[in-house]
Amino acid sequence: MNILVTDAFSSANRGDAAILDGILTGLARRLPGAKFTVTSRFPALTRRFHRVDAIDDRDVVATMRAIDAADLVVGCGGSYLHDTYALNLHPRLATIHACARAGKPFAVFAQSIGPLDSPLSRTAARNALDGAAWILVRDEASARVVRGLGVRAPVEVGVDAAVGGRSIQQERSDTPLLGVTVRSWHFPGHADAAALQDRYERDVAAACDAWARHTGGGVRFLSNCTNLGGYAQDDRVAARRVAARMTHAPQVVETEDLDFRVVRGQAAACDLFLGTRMHSLIFATTAGVPAVGVGYEFKTGEWLDQVGLGGRIRPIEATDGLTDEVLRAWDERAALRETLAVHVPPLVARAEAQLDTLAALARGTRIAAVPARPTGRSTWNEETWRYDRPHRRLRAVVDAVVAESSGGRVLDLGCSSGLLGRMLGPRWDYTGVDLAPSVAADEPGFRVRTGTLDGEWPAPEGAPDGCYDVVTASGALEYADELHGVLVRVRSNLRPGGLAVVTLFNLAHTSRGAHAHRHPTWKFSMRPDELVLALREVGLAPTRLFASSAGRLSAPAVDFEGPTDLDRTGAVQLAVPGLFRLGHHMVAVCRAGEPQPGPAAVTKLAGEGALLEAVRLAVAIARDAPWSARVWSDMSLLWRAAGDERQSRSCAERAYALDPGRPDLRALRAEEAGVEPKRALSA
Repeated sequence: MNILVTDAFSSANRGDAAILDGILTGLARRLPGAKFTVTSRFPALTRRFHRVDAIDDRDVVATMRAIDAADLVVGCGGSYLHDTYALNLHPRLATIHACARAGKPFAVFAQSIGPLDSPLSRTAARNALDGAAWILVRDEASARVVRGLGVRAPVEVGVDAAVGGRSIQQERSDTPLLGVTVRSWHFPGHADAAALQDRYERDVAAACDAWARHTGGGVRFLSNCTNLGGYAQDDRVAARRVAARMTHAPQVVETEDLDFRVVRGQAAACDLFLGTRMHSLIFATTAGVPAVGVGYEFKTGEWLDQVGLGGRIRPIEATDGLTDEVLRAWDERAALRETLAVHVPPLVARAEAQLDTLAALARGTRIAAVPARPTGRSTWNEETWRYDRPHRRLRAVVDAVVAESSGGRVLDLGCSSGLLGRMLGPRWDYTGVDLAPSVAADEPGFRVRTGTLDGEWPAPEGAPDGCYDVVTASGALEYADELHGVLVRVRSNLRPGGLAVVTLFNLAHTSRGAHAHRHPTWKFSMRPDELVLALREVGLAPTRLFASSAGRLSAPAVDFEGPTDLDRTGAVQLAVPGLFRLGHHMVAVCRAGEPQPGPAAVTKLAGEGALLEAVRLAVAIARDAPWSARVWSDMSLLWRAAGDERQSRSCAERAYALDPGRPDLRALRAEEAGVEPKRALSA
């Protein structure tokens, strides 16, 4: 059996080395005889520390060959799928795509994922992670990020792969010992990173001095990262600066090439730990050492929560109060050790269990996605949770919003659980409206209110003009009591130039033929060209119309996973009439503008006897919407009422060519049944 582990950046980072060691040794125990290959930016260090075959992760040819030869590909744990390292994100996602194309199972194993705030990053991550066989994240925050993307792959929360790893025991000192890790940080989003780094180092030095005075003990700076092999980060540099600020002389571990097991043993030999590096905190706390953290990413706080030390952390941007945290932890050390004794063993057991699952995946076991919500069919309040999944139509709407806007206030009508808002991410301030009270929510930037399409809609928060930037309605318009009124309100709730993305179940789909199959609770039936004309009439100008799911002989469900006709041919390659016939669900992307006259105005003029004006208006509409069978059908009746049989027949033939399955081609029906054309048009 061949196992490929990807994205193991450098074992000069002892945390990353411990993660890789946990994966390799854990799988080796479960899969005797398995051959391991690792892709790394520093393959020589990988061979040195782990005794496995390693290839440079920039060698695309070698990586593709390794993927082809693998029975399982494992994305090495850590934290690299986020916007902070944006340049590295997309090449790593490309590896997952490559595995999907090669038909190889890919497991994202014990990673922290996010933040992914950029729309491009979110879309790219979702498309790649869809193809994973299993996504194991090491904290709840990452699980929320992944589920918010709307990923189809099974997602579970586990623990860091370094939990339960190997160490080389170190002798304990007779005097109390405070272990410390520090690092240089770039403080993303802050203008003066140097000033923040200086304050952080000053506060760490003050805390160490205060602890040394309080206990009479020693301070030892460990280095999780050194520049071994040319690695860019070296914690010893920051440690020397902090040590130079201290009154009490600390020890700085200067050895460049220490084995990760030695570093782990050094952390375990301390009596209290002050850690900025997350894995130094893992090394200490899994050995029962009480700890205080300095968090530069959310993963640090998540780990302390897991071991029962939640709240014993200061953010690296604001380390004031760090001295008090350290002294309080020392005074409460006995209680903290008892807390660790309760919380750590279950985490070690979970680490073993997730390795069992990974080994089963290597043997061919398929991991089923765990339903995120309960299901039920007795009432909509229960049944709405059935739509709490990233189905095909919802993903199409999300992609349209991301492509056409860069953020702002969103109103989502008929939102179910509000998954669309989670998938859009933090650039959008989301408000959803749904009939089911069970989905109501009120969070910063995310609200779901109980209501109906025909009832009251909430106003956007913090919008002086009372308007939204985006309004969506995915699978909802069919349930409106009066569609025209709902569309008018959609337009009135949008700022000028705002975006509306709405969908409609397509009754013109080829699978339905002349039979307009409809759900018993739908309030109306409408064909695609009628929807476009109705949108124009209220001031929603369609800029794009496409299908979210399509098939020639059958109508696939919105959560259908396989390829459809439009996937194979490409929607943009189809003429609009073909799109109408093949689109299972139609998605209309519109901009808010001025209302345009439509069939209702034509009908009104004809009813008043102003046939010439009605014909002129219909011709003008036909110039903008030449694909509409509805318009050509109406024009056929108008010409016939005006006594021009040749023009009437020509328009009727064009209407029929555009939509031969249309059950209400009024011109043809009027001709066949002998109904007076003007009366038929009014009807």
